[in-house]
Amino acid sequence: MANDWQYWSTWSATHPVSKKEQVSVLTEIYFHGIISEDYVYDEYVTYGRKLGHGFSLLGQLYFESVKSVDGKWNGTRSAVAGLSYAFEIPKAFALKIEDRFFVRLSSPAEWDYHRPRLYLTKGIGPVILTLSDEMRIDLTGGRADKFFRNRIYANLSTKISPAVMLGLGYLRQSDKIGGSWASFDGIQSLVTVNF
Repeated sequence: MANDWQYWSTWSATHPVSKKEQVSVLTEIYFHGIISEDYVYDEYVTYGRKLGHGFSLLGQLYFESVKSVDGKWNGTRSAVAGLSYAFEIPKAFALKIEDRFFVRLSSPAEWDYHRPRLYLTKGIGPVILTLSDEMRIDLTGGRADKFFRNRIYANLSTKISPAVMLGLGYLRQSDKIGGSWASFDGIQSLVTVNF
């Protein structure tokens, strides 16, 4: 099992359109050691709508650029639809269950995968602790394994102003390659702006 430390940084901005709707943009960069050793860029444009009783819908445009071993960048564009359900357990934590379905728009256009994810969130004074587990499950039928990636996250975040939140996170990513799991650990920085 391969194991090494990697890093990624996330910037996002969210704007409420109404009491039930919001739009947001998010950018991520993944890199090894120093930021010039970047190898993945992700961008999301998201529309979310609360349906009531804890349910929400979301629609996304997703853009991913990955650097291959020969140094070339390969891009993928996807449309994403998702549904989530959230509720609070008094004096314990907030729970959110989400699933997002990715349709690749780049040639060939087809279903790609879906990402079931579970979130546990708890406020500890001025700090918010979030734990989550995300799976990637193939929808193409072309991958060697149906369940091909698992990500476990933990992060701490806090507001430094009414509009700005900073966070620091940990990721354990495991990919199924050749019938066995290979993993790496990651450190994440987060900047979130609400306006």
